[in-house]
Amino acid sequence: MRLTTFVLTTVLGLASTPVFADCRLEIELLGTDLKGVRMTEPQKQRVAPLIDEALKRCRVAQEAASLGFIAKARKAAGIEERDDDPDASPRKP
Repeated sequence: MRLTTFVLTTVLGLASTPVFADCRLEIELLGTDLKGVRMTEPQKQRVAPLIDEALKRCRVAQEAASLGFIAKARKAAGIEERDDDPDASPRKP
């Protein structure tokens, strides 16, 4: 439970951090998608460092690297890639 709270707090708290816009938006979308996902402890242990790396890369404007970590976090959490529709809900395999 603590890890989940940490991950969501970190991801959702990103809005106040000055970061590169596109990766920031993707991280916020990931946080929103993760709200409804039930994960096992091993999944949480895999997702948290990926999100951390995405945040680090985003802060230093390494957008491509950040987006790569976001994609890995989505896959580890069992969330499919989002399409270009911002109103689309997350899809689960």
